[in-house]
Amino acid sequence: MATYTIKFSPDNIETAAEAGENLIEVAARAGLHINASCGGEGVCGRCRVELTEGRVDSRSGPGQFLSAEEYERGVRLACRCFVDGDAVITIPPESRADASVYASALAEAEVAVADLAPLVREVEVDLTPPSADDNVADYDRLRTHLADEPNLGMELEALRELPSALREGDFKACMTLFEEPGGARRAIGFRPRSKPESLYALAVDIGTTTVWARLVNLDSGDNGPAHGDLNGQISFGEDVISRIVFAGKGDGLARLKERVTDNINRLLDLIEADEPGCRERIALVVVAGNTTMSHLFTGVDPRSIRLAPYVPAAADWPVTRAADLGLNLKKSVPLLLYPSVSSYVGGDIVAGVLASEMYKKPELTLFIDVGTNGEIVVGNQDWMTCAACSAGPAFEGGGVKFGMRAAPGAIDQFYFEPAARRHRMGVIGEEKPIGICGSGLINIVAELFMAGVLDQQGKFVREAAPDLIRDGEDGQEYLLCPAGETGLDRDIVLTEIDVDNLIRAKGAMFSGYQTLLESVGLTMGDLEKVVIGGGFGKSLNLRNAITIGLLPEMPPEKFTYIGNSSLTGATLAALSGGMWAQAAAIKANMTNFELSETPGYMDYYMSSQFLPHTRSDLFPETMAALAKNKK
Repeated sequence: MATYTIKFSPDNIETAAEAGENLIEVAARAGLHINASCGGEGVCGRCRVELTEGRVDSRSGPGQFLSAEEYERGVRLACRCFVDGDAVITIPPESRADASVYASALAEAEVAVADLAPLVREVEVDLTPPSADDNVADYDRLRTHLADEPNLGMELEALRELPSALREGDFKACMTLFEEPGGARRAIGFRPRSKPESLYALAVDIGTTTVWARLVNLDSGDNGPAHGDLNGQISFGEDVISRIVFAGKGDGLARLKERVTDNINRLLDLIEADEPGCRERIALVVVAGNTTMSHLFTGVDPRSIRLAPYVPAAADWPVTRAADLGLNLKKSVPLLLYPSVSSYVGGDIVAGVLASEMYKKPELTLFIDVGTNGEIVVGNQDWMTCAACSAGPAFEGGGVKFGMRAAPGAIDQFYFEPAARRHRMGVIGEEKPIGICGSGLINIVAELFMAGVLDQQGKFVREAAPDLIRDGEDGQEYLLCPAGETGLDRDIVLTEIDVDNLIRAKGAMFSGYQTLLESVGLTMGDLEKVVIGGGFGKSLNLRNAITIGLLPEMPPEKFTYIGNSSLTGATLAALSGGMWAQAAAIKANMTNFELSETPGYMDYYMSSQFLPHTRSDLFPETMAALAKNKK
């Protein structure tokens, strides 16, 4: 098959590609992410690129996403383009999945446990050196020394380390011991006691959008460096359903698994650069992820997750070896994968509940992880119920005409001045705007609603901002930034379709809260605390989230943000075997509800399709402020 050279601009990266390869996959192999919300099906229009030189096999022309003028200029959808010769491809800012925001160490609070008791620890062994009269084999000598543990297992990799560890340490060695959940114990490594070294674990969060990893010192309990990256699977779709569909095509499952494994290995390289030599001393990996991510990481077919009755292949995962899953670690390093509750309430939520500590407190708590598949948990120390809300991708910029992730160039702050009928905006990185991130979308809609520019149905009130509201190709739209002030070649606007997508997303979440509470005979008024986990919550404007009806109207002091709760939960389990056991208990104590099959959910959902809600009694302060603004 013919091979050609594809050069990507402005990165100035060249890569070889075979005839017929898709441009999105060629870019991904070169380390470049091109937005593809629909998984390359050609139905989202997010993967715009420009053919600067050469040729490609373009399998779609001007239409819904590209004007005739743009097509003539060389603008194409990458998912519809296939290698057909040497070419230079320019990836514009709005089509780039910028990973720079995840490159720095995670700015989160130190994770600590009261009782440092990891499942992996070192045990000192003092053996009698062999002699002419005592030439018993090293392994037999060790087993005699450990006669009180006749069932102690031994990894072959550890056995390979035993002879040199004994002789370098004058037969005084440290044995790395793994106490498996359930009680079995096995040796996974040896080192000479004369060379003191710290023992480490790696905590990993596999999210749909990002992957994070943190080094943990098992001797001191200290948190080491942490790094994140965009999940490499996004080239095949931004949501779990797209990826499940892709996994069922040809070698799709293997390719998805490879992408996330590559993510973790790259993060390992970054961590080792911060902490030289740590990789050889990592003795445990703990991973948390949603149910689909767990299946894709392990290479287990996820297709049944999206098919009724929505049964995953596994909810509890066997202990495995990190190297067997492709991680660049010693072959004997065990890997624990957090258990899931259901197809759409995964190990990341179990880890989040552990991190939130709601499982051991009496207050009635609502735990929220906002995202494409928003998960919620309601309960306290006595009981917990949970559900997943099909919120859609609006909170992460999906389904929005100029939507994007929270990266440089994203509009994230917005303030409307009613008297002047104009607005001010804040942009991440203080660059020219190229799109709107999820938190920015919430802020824009909330401000426009409170200023009377949007009505309760999410429709623009033209007379409230006549110079900014106009007819566009998708209906009425609000001009956020004219072309000359953007980092694009066109105006950035907010459409009524964008607003409607946000209302649907927030409505899915809020009706989920109501349904879970009603299922146990409670109401919103009974809530005593709201805990928000996940990366999205970090940039969430609490007042504006309440204004649009995403969060219940409660005093600010009742809300708590706990950051990347999935990574925190993984870290806690790495530090303490007791915490890992507690995670299993949390999973067993959670009752899952399939909202689509729960009576009353659709009624609540329809009632939530307004700003903030059809029931003004649920948002008295918001409605009072709105009435005051209208005077």
